[in-house]
Amino acid sequence: MRKLELTLSNDLARRATIIDDPAHVEARLQELHPDLKTILFRDAIIGGLGGRNETTRASAPTAAGVQQWLKTVEDLRTLLATVKWHIHEQRNCPFISSPDRAISIVAMTGNGETGKNGFEDPTNQAEKGAVAENFVQKNNQLELFNRESIKLAKENQKETQVWALLYHYDKTLNEVRFELSLPTGFDKKKITEWGERLILGSIPNNPMDFTIRKDEPNAPATVEVEPKTGTFE
Repeated sequence: MRKLELTLSNDLARRATIIDDPAHVEARLQELHPDLKTILFRDAIIGGLGGRNETTRASAPTAAGVQQWLKTVEDLRTLLATVKWHIHEQRNCPFISSPDRAISIVAMTGNGETGKNGFEDPTNQAEKGAVAENFVQKNNQLELFNRESIKLAKENQKETQVWALLYHYDKTLNEVRFELSLPTGFDKKKITEWGERLILGSIPNNPMDFTIRKDEPNAPATVEVEPKTGTFE
């Protein structure tokens, strides 16, 4: 007789806590760090769209996506560096970290579920390696620690929580959806679980309709760039 084996369905996997009400999203961003606002991420995403739209028919087939990611990373790090966040890399993976090292942000492309409060959580579009696996594992450990002892967790600030600015360019709708989310599960080079997802909205790709905010300081901003060997410890 054939033995029956029960396996856990992916549908039963723990879903992320989703925050999509704009006011609640803004409040949660402020809890993460006072410098974080929806408009800041929106400006970075708009900058990325600008990079995408600079490609032409003569560009390489993958140029639009690559240029969008490069410009999104650049604008996100530049905007936060003006308020003393730290630019650093780990094995060529670009991060931007808060002055107290409590939170770090990395930009990455997501699949079609990105920016939606749907039936499934998103995952990263491009495969990730050891760096992503490492910070996801640390996030998961911190999440478990938080659930076990909130008070002790608040007192333990030695580890950095890494959040992902996840975005997806929808070619059918001609828009980009984006969210700031906390990855907590990793398998086969993909993020499989999220502890929390803050849905930040969507931006139509109509170059004539969007402009980038110009809230620049009067004096030139000081950008602190750290060596590529930076860690989260």
